[in-house]
Amino acid sequence: MTRNLNLSTASNWQLMYSISIPSVVIATAGSNHYTKITPIRPAVIFNKAVLGISVNTMIPVGRQWFYAGSVSRFANSALGEIYIEDRKPLFLSRFNLVITDNLLNDYQIEINIPGWFVSCNLAVYQYDAPDDISIIQQDLDIIKAAVVPTI
Repeated sequence: MTRNLNLSTASNWQLMYSISIPSVVIATAGSNHYTKITPIRPAVIFNKAVLGISVNTMIPVGRQWFYAGSVSRFANSALGEIYIEDRKPLFLSRFNLVITDNLLNDYQIEINIPGWFVSCNLAVYQYDAPDDISIIQQDLDIIKAAVVPTI
């Protein structure tokens, strides 16, 4: 079955997780050092095949950064965590579309932030548009009710 995604409709997206994380600053004589932001694991169980992830940070003056880390999917089992997909790259200041083609069960995500980030603003959205089949079925029910006389 082919499914058309209406990605431009805001009501089709649900914000599932949002966080702003500063790096810890270690001041030494004459300079500041920033600690690496640890991988982010939202305490959210996802059950849809399409996610949108936005990652932003403060880019130092005179630099051009594009890479914003990576995202991977994992699920819990009786034997522990099972990584379902390899890491997929994320890009700065963009709405990164992450599509899963083998959605077998609920899953969680882990986002790895580059070590040079001094802060991270993260938002994870889930695509929650109604299924095409249910919309078609609703349309058919409306047509049937209008055309078929009730007895």
